[in-house]
Amino acid sequence: MRFESIPGIWFGISAAVYLVGLIACLVLAPATFMVGYGIGGALVLVNSAASARRTKRADFPNKSRVTASLLGGFYVRLILLGICLYLVIAVLRVDPIGLVCGLSVVPAGLFVMLVLIYLANRRPEEA
Repeated sequence: MRFESIPGIWFGISAAVYLVGLIACLVLAPATFMVGYGIGGALVLVNSAASARRTKRADFPNKSRVTASLLGGFYVRLILLGICLYLVIAVLRVDPIGLVCGLSVVPAGLFVMLVLIYLANRRPEEA
């Protein structure tokens, strides 16, 4: 397995978890919860995609400058995410629990990916 493909796989699984959750919210939850979930999940997926793209383009042989650039980009994205969350809560008045559930899409995608890796690496006699 190529380790360079792991962020793309993680993003794909997180996007799948997001879509399944969005469909479940559409069927089972009130509209304000669904809007909060949709906005929170979209924000965190865009943030993780930007982070993965920036990390992929980094020139790692020059460690000090790359580290400063990656950390600076991380803090800029964190500040922008905080501003977006404030505006979503204050102006759009979405359900904050739905928003938090949407923000947890990426960690849930990591958990699903780890379960899939575990299932894929089992020996036939264990199955």
